[in-house]
Amino acid sequence: MMLKLLLLAVGALASQVPLGDAGSAPGAGAGASTPRSVQLDLSPYLNAKATSVNGENDGKGFRNGSTFPSEYLPIDRWSDSGVDFVLPDWSGTKDCVKADKQVIHLPDPTEVRSIHILGAGEDAGGFLFMETHETLTLTFEDGGKVHAPFEVKHWWSHHWTNKSPIRAPFHYLDEGVKSYNASHLFHIPVTIPPAAAGRTLTSVRLPGPAEKNALKVFAMSYVPVTSEVMAVQWARGTRRWENGHQIVEVLLTNPRSVSEHGDESSWIRDVGVKLQGETFKGLNERRVNRLMPGDEVLLEFEVEPRAGSFEAFDGAHLQVRYGDRIEEIPVEVSGVRLLRSPDYTEDEIEEHSRPGWYDGAKFGIFIHWGLFSVPAFAAPPQYAEWYDFWLHDGEKPTENHHLSTYGAEFNYDDFIPMFTADKYNASEWMDVIAASGAKYFVFTTKHHDGFAMFDTKETSDRNSLLLGPKRDILKELMTAAKDEHPELKRGTYFSLPEWFNPLYAPHGRLSFPGGPALNPFTREEEPFTGQRESATDFIEDIQRPQMEILVDDYDVDLLWCDIGLDNHSSAVFSRWYADAARHGREVAINNRCGVGGDFDTPEMTRFATVQPRKWETCASMDPHSFGYNKDTKDEEYRSAEDVVHSLVDIVAKGGNFLLNIGPRADGSIPKAQSEPLREAGEWLKLNGRAIYDTTPFEPYPEHNADGVHVEFTRKPDTFYIISLKKPGRTLAISAPLPVLAGDRIVAIAPDGDKTIKWLYEDGTLMLDTSGIEFSDGGIAWVFEVQYADPRQSVEKHEPVHDEL
Repeated sequence: MMLKLLLLAVGALASQVPLGDAGSAPGAGAGASTPRSVQLDLSPYLNAKATSVNGENDGKGFRNGSTFPSEYLPIDRWSDSGVDFVLPDWSGTKDCVKADKQVIHLPDPTEVRSIHILGAGEDAGGFLFMETHETLTLTFEDGGKVHAPFEVKHWWSHHWTNKSPIRAPFHYLDEGVKSYNASHLFHIPVTIPPAAAGRTLTSVRLPGPAEKNALKVFAMSYVPVTSEVMAVQWARGTRRWENGHQIVEVLLTNPRSVSEHGDESSWIRDVGVKLQGETFKGLNERRVNRLMPGDEVLLEFEVEPRAGSFEAFDGAHLQVRYGDRIEEIPVEVSGVRLLRSPDYTEDEIEEHSRPGWYDGAKFGIFIHWGLFSVPAFAAPPQYAEWYDFWLHDGEKPTENHHLSTYGAEFNYDDFIPMFTADKYNASEWMDVIAASGAKYFVFTTKHHDGFAMFDTKETSDRNSLLLGPKRDILKELMTAAKDEHPELKRGTYFSLPEWFNPLYAPHGRLSFPGGPALNPFTREEEPFTGQRESATDFIEDIQRPQMEILVDDYDVDLLWCDIGLDNHSSAVFSRWYADAARHGREVAINNRCGVGGDFDTPEMTRFATVQPRKWETCASMDPHSFGYNKDTKDEEYRSAEDVVHSLVDIVAKGGNFLLNIGPRADGSIPKAQSEPLREAGEWLKLNGRAIYDTTPFEPYPEHNADGVHVEFTRKPDTFYIISLKKPGRTLAISAPLPVLAGDRIVAIAPDGDKTIKWLYEDGTLMLDTSGIEFSDGGIAWVFEVQYADPRQSVEKHEPVHDEL
């Protein structure tokens, strides 16, 4: 086959392609506020009862017969994010489908953009029991099949607090007793892979049966492709503030079939978009350079209320400008009401929105350091920072190690005077973090052993100022960060429970029992050093005031909690959020603070697909532990290549990467940890534009086939192709990508960007990389697609290769 490759010179620009037919308005009929969704009838497939009024069940509800309280459920019909669902009869004997490979047929087969499930996993989530990966099997009229992966969240969790559109403050156990853990039903969007483009979907096969966290489906809908070029999927008020103004988010879509990728009249090109309304004024315009069929873009608008006491976004509409013409598209703004101030009540804190800086940062460094760094032992895959727990939980490798190394009379708190931190240098730590290319860090201010690395004031004397190193470790670190690397955002890890604090006993459960520890050899009660007699209530005298100290005294941008369980976090965050916003700061919390956080936190794992919520993988340089483990060999730590490849994959799926280092007890960082980070930082110094402040290419974040493994990110005017394998003379990517004639593609190289020749034909993007010398020692190779200005005409070029 003869393929012609065009040489695109600097300044080569594409001709303007109007929205829809020449001279028409955008999409000629694109004014519908949302794409039409179609609801599937699940009544023939219902096989379990998972909701109840008072806890009655058929034994097939959620795990162990637990049920969701039906009084918190919407009735008949329900909409979320622009998708409508038809709900089951909650009073019926069956109200959900436990997934077990059921085949659900579409009554009217059609091409589909996305499938939407109202459901949840049947098990409780918890420590290291994260979301589970599942797959829908799609069957088409031509007889072919395509697999569509997605993640299933647990309907409730011991340690994390999820956010979901349908939530109850409790659930029923099998005997009708209320368990006061927040319980959830999730809207799970499933993206249809590009292999389904142009094909008529006839049926969907559910996953299962899963041994753990089996999927429960309560409703199911799909969004078909349409002939419109532009549609609004949803519009949402948020609690984010930029430049003193509330932010409203709008998801704009091109709902046409990806199979129309080659027809430029099916693309959205060069439009300006404003959000206006009767009760509010929009303050900025967002430009959409391009949006190919099947693609979407999130637009953020600053708004301010008009005079009056309005709280609703009445009369909201988009003003879409293309050239000299403007079309208005009505929208309904859901989510947070129209605000006049950033104040919060405790009931409103779950409306908090993640800050923009966090979205753009992408890469952070986690630091686990404390008393556990002295013994520095764990039998893999156990965590070394859990030494205190393993020692008192009958875990034999830890017991045997402790007995042979320290003796039977040696208690855990006897490590305190051995924790001297004599080589701790906050400036050196900050230099390592900055050199890694990270944009934020999170330091363990207090782990589960209750030993704090900051001034706990009157709450406790169990801290590094009065014991051990007798230094305010956190203050030194924060001061070094602010003075020497002010570009870095500052985060603090904080454990809500304490394993063996005597005051935690009334709250103890699972692996956090509370009450004094017993020496595993003598069975005598161990001391809990530093406990003040004035403290009588763990939550109100220790946990809550220590969280307030962190956010008030240490200028924290991010509070990264752990474990959750009993808490009064809402009182802390309602004040902190408002104070920060009034001072022009945007702060964040994770989903382990006992209240709904700003992002989810898969641990030592990562998601395989783009998620509807922001997420952050926390993992470690050590493959098994966050705290330093003396037995980990240098060659077992992550390499720079592993760091970069993990970061690229996580960012391409819309996540952040929080990568941990574990310093030695003396405060020194092993070179086996710091050197790969510095090497990764050098890669980011050159290629960071493809990582920081990017968004995922949601229709197709990754292509891994035929010996080619590339991942994609983008910005408003650029698209990035990141190859995780060294390219040969030609890099061929068979995927629908947002690349058009006139675009310039460059290979990012140490000696400057190199313009390369390319051709897009028959659904394959061909990059001529024959003129680029790729180092054998490279980590990942980045190509930047610089979008042509659609207002300029395309330069004509002769073919420079007859064939490839």
